[in-house]
Amino acid sequence: MALQTELIPPTALTAPLRPVTARGQVSRRAPGAGRGGRGAAKLLVSGALATGIVALALPKVAGAEWVDIATALKGLTVGQLALLTVLWLAGLWAQTPALTAALPGLSHRRALMLNLTGSFVSNLLPLGGAAGTVANWRMARSWGFESPAFARWAVLTNLVDTLLKFVLPGLALCWLGVAGVEVSSSVSTAAYVGLGLLTGSLAAVWLVARDDRAVRWLGRVADRIVARVHFLPKADEGYAERAASFRRESAGLVAAGWGRMVGAKLAYAALQAVLLWACLRVVGADVHPAVVGAAFAVERILTMVAITPGATGIVELGMTGVLVAFHGEPATAAAGVLLYRAFIFGLEIPVGGLSMLAWSLRRRGTALAA
Repeated sequence: MALQTELIPPTALTAPLRPVTARGQVSRRAPGAGRGGRGAAKLLVSGALATGIVALALPKVAGAEWVDIATALKGLTVGQLALLTVLWLAGLWAQTPALTAALPGLSHRRALMLNLTGSFVSNLLPLGGAAGTVANWRMARSWGFESPAFARWAVLTNLVDTLLKFVLPGLALCWLGVAGVEVSSSVSTAAYVGLGLLTGSLAAVWLVARDDRAVRWLGRVADRIVARVHFLPKADEGYAERAASFRRESAGLVAAGWGRMVGAKLAYAALQAVLLWACLRVVGADVHPAVVGAAFAVERILTMVAITPGATGIVELGMTGVLVAFHGEPATAAAGVLLYRAFIFGLEIPVGGLSMLAWSLRRRGTALAA
């Protein structure tokens, strides 16, 4: 899942939990009622853009015709698809300890539900991570978690995930060197970009983690802005004090659960890389594991360029370009990438949608029973 913290509602840190009534649900829907048409149009346009990029550009990048790519995919068996599905599910489950460590009291089942439903929402829209985070916030609130606890969860899980994305290109570059594989410019560029972003991120984390000074300064800036912009929500104790408290409580979570957070994220990434390798193998692509690691590392970086839903189009072109640059057979390389993306992007939409539907029906049943 690709959670983002760009949009945690400003009132999320102060709003008390309130029982949900049918009347309250209607009143909340009313302000957004006119946005349905615009939302649907945005979804159609972004989906068409992503589909167009794949349809028109992928054969050119791969150097293969669509008929050859389709032929490689036609040979899949039910057993192979079942094995790939097991790998996909294993990766999702392996990540749940990182999610439960960042939100004490969250079960593994609910952590998996948050992962899937967040991906369902974010995969439908360009820059959809914010919408996915809001959906997760509403679910967590319905389970009794306070908004500050959810905010810490969102920040910490995204931070670990992002830092890992920055590390992977460098690891892939080292693996290629050890394996004696000549490195392509795309992988080198991704490694240097990742190193630069990792250095900047670690510096920012160090400034925040060492003491309260950095967050108090940011909080004082927020207090001054709120004092001038009257429609913004105010913090009773001031944002400087709230930010310091948030930092200390987050540091406590990291101290208690950093091993589970990092270990589970690493296991998740490893299983996703194995899934990519398996997708390439079942369509007949014979690719060195180090090259698979390089394609996976590039994919992790490109998923952050989410100008289309899930960075669709951009990711497929980048991964296929890496595999072909390392002398992968064009048609099977493209077919393997499409199959991999069908699992980690495409399949998360219907499965996540069903998870959200189940949560909505259970929540509605609870409200009616009350």
